[in-house]
Amino acid sequence: MMEPTEEQYLILNALETLALLIDYRYDEEIGLFFIRIISPILPIATLGQDGEIFSIEL
Repeated sequence: MMEPTEEQYLILNALETLALLIDYRYDEEIGLFFIRIISPILPIATLGQDGEIFSIEL
């Protein structure tokens, strides 16, 4: 079981402050957040432990 990192929380807080974050879920087994943001280019993505955001293709 992995705990969220400070980098992940910083990114989530920034997205919330800018009113871009719609929803998020954390997967404790792999240590990733799955996020939905207001963006036509990056609507659904993963937020890695190092704070890097990766697009999820649907």
